[in-house]
Amino acid sequence: MTLVVPAYAKLNLTLDVIGRRPDGYHEIDSVMQSISLHDLLWVERTDCRVFDVVGPPIEGDNLVLKAARELEGATSRQLPFTIRLFKRIPMGAGLGGGSADAAVFLKAANQLYGLMLKTAELAEIGERVGHDVPFFLIGGTGRATGLGSTLMALPPLPIRTRFLVVCPPVQVPTRIVYEAVDSSAPSAKRTTALVEALKSPHPALPHRGREIAQFGNDLEPVTRRLFPTYDDAVTRLRSVIPTLTMTGTGAALFAPFEDPVEAAVALDALKPLGFPAWLAHPVPAI
Repeated sequence: MTLVVPAYAKLNLTLDVIGRRPDGYHEIDSVMQSISLHDLLWVERTDCRVFDVVGPPIEGDNLVLKAARELEGATSRQLPFTIRLFKRIPMGAGLGGGSADAAVFLKAANQLYGLMLKTAELAEIGERVGHDVPFFLIGGTGRATGLGSTLMALPPLPIRTRFLVVCPPVQVPTRIVYEAVDSSAPSAKRTTALVEALKSPHPALPHRGREIAQFGNDLEPVTRRLFPTYDDAVTRLRSVIPTLTMTGTGAALFAPFEDPVEAAVALDALKPLGFPAWLAHPVPAI
């Protein structure tokens, strides 16, 4: 039996850094959103283990293989498989591609091997792979707190919403950014206001006049300071689309639009800068 499944990227519509824990990790408060930009995983139950990547090679930890090890440890059984990962989500971009791939593998393996693990059990395994893996098991629109693995579902965004996503060619290591965070700096605490807007009787993106309000990310000043090339790219991009906001620890940025036509016009406006860019729509929770 073979499964071919998409692994959807995410955006941090807001990202507040609440503080540093004694163990060195940071607690966050973030509204996260699954989007249609995705990798594809071909997962087949086989007698031997094969893992191929179609696209750029994966640098650092391979979260799919880490997920496989954690799943085998949790179930006390060998789970051989063949995986072909068609990599489309840029790496080191703050879009969660590696965690999305790991989450999709856990769900696929659960089905292929008849493990009958509940979502909560998969989330417990996924959290050992990466703090945001539990979000990718469900997706949609959600509030992530703590280390990012404590989740609360939120009403979905309007179906006409479009996100312009642009990714300067700078890979940003998450650990380096968080290590450089000044824990004494106050958070802008944007998340609560967005959550309240989404939970209103008619959920919508908040506005300033006709323009959708720019979201925010407490980590952006740190990333821009650490990576001057990225800082320059953000300045150039915002000269065209001022509402662009960083997701995760970067390098990708996004701008939301209620009108798909306006989103397409904005994408065309960015093309002369030469950075990879896409239009994506929200993906609802599974």
